[in-house]
Amino acid sequence: MAAGAVGLSSVAALKGVLTSWEERLRAVRDECEQLKGNLLTVAREMGESETAVTSSVRGVHVPGPADGER
Repeated sequence: MAAGAVGLSSVAALKGVLTSWEERLRAVRDECEQLKGNLLTVAREMGESETAVTSSVRGVHVPGPADGER
């Protein structure tokens, strides 16, 4: 009878490990979902800033060799 109970205790331990990993993976999934929204917001804002900087720099004249300056 004791030999049969050994298998049952290992099944219970494995179920505990499985439950623990499922909880961890849910937490990781939830964190990734939150980060996704935040990262998309940052990407949009950075793109808008880059567009604004590019537009403002186009109007700046940088003297070069073609201008006859050294």
